[in-house]
Amino acid sequence: MPFYVASLRDFLSRFRPAGAPGAAARAGVPVDRKRQLEAEVGPVLGLLDGTRAECESIIARARRDADGIVAGARSEAAAIEADGGRRAAAARDEAVRRLADAAAADAAAMVADAERRADLVRALAGRRIPAMASLAAGEIRHLLISTELPGESR
Repeated sequence: MPFYVASLRDFLSRFRPAGAPGAAARAGVPVDRKRQLEAEVGPVLGLLDGTRAECESIIARARRDADGIVAGARSEAAAIEADGGRRAAAARDEAVRRLADAAAADAAAMVADAERRADLVRALAGRRIPAMASLAAGEIRHLLISTELPGESR
């Protein structure tokens, strides 16, 4: 049973006069209400000790069950997190592969376009070279004819 500390009021009430002033009467005993209540209710509350123990065991079992549920939930959350990490990595790898494939396709298209343009430039140059070479040879002849070399006369 718990230890009880009397309040100041209960302590001082012990020193109140027990009877009314006047003729001598039987000596009064101060009333201790707290003890009276404990004496009345104590046995009834004592009967509840078994129920209290049962409640405590139910609470302890519930705490163990709750701890088990929390542990299971934590392990399930860790598994979900790991699966999410694997899926995210796979999605990243797939995105990188698609981007690399797209970049390779773009690079191949650019190379093909550059080769096509180079072929056009080569074809155009092939058609223009004879005319340009003829023009250059004509200019060189013209320069050689029009320029007098020292010591030569026309």
